[in-house]
Amino acid sequence: MLRLSSFFLMMLLPLSGCSGLDFSHLSPDAASFHPKRIAVFPETVGTHESARDVVKGTIKKILNEKGWYDDIVDTGRIKNKSQHPSELSKQLHVYIEQVNSLGRIDPEISRELGRALKADAFFLSDVTSWGYGRLEGNKVCRVALGVKLIDAENGTVIWKANHELIEDYWVIKPTLNDVADELLTKIIKEMPH
Repeated sequence: MLRLSSFFLMMLLPLSGCSGLDFSHLSPDAASFHPKRIAVFPETVGTHESARDVVKGTIKKILNEKGWYDDIVDTGRIKNKSQHPSELSKQLHVYIEQVNSLGRIDPEISRELGRALKADAFFLSDVTSWGYGRLEGNKVCRVALGVKLIDAENGTVIWKANHELIEDYWVIKPTLNDVADELLTKIIKEMPH
């Protein structure tokens, strides 16, 4: 019986990772994946529209500080990259929708977007929690995000992670901006590059 439980524990360890994140999964292809140019796709924010600009700015700031990439194509540059911005925008929307809702990626669309944006990798983010509330009677500030790093050439999800920060407070509310910055710093620190 002990051997069987040890086996299951060993099987779960790679799934949970040792990163300190709530969830992190690394593809076997990550060891040989070292992109020079990354495109940061528009954030998926759902009902948390107020998070959009904060998350966008924080991701760009942290990636720039890391210095891992020769070029970071942000959402503003993505809009200016094509002679037919509406066509690129539609293709980008379809791609993000496939990744987020279907969990699959069309390699051909991935390759086309990579060439159009001149990017080796895509960074996608999904805001799953954003705001103030109560938890077990305490006032809290809660920010949660999911991220994915995708190989543009073949659509392989190289790395994905989810994490949530919850900060209790009594009188002085922590700002959502500061909590998002702390959360994204922790997440991106774990990202392969």
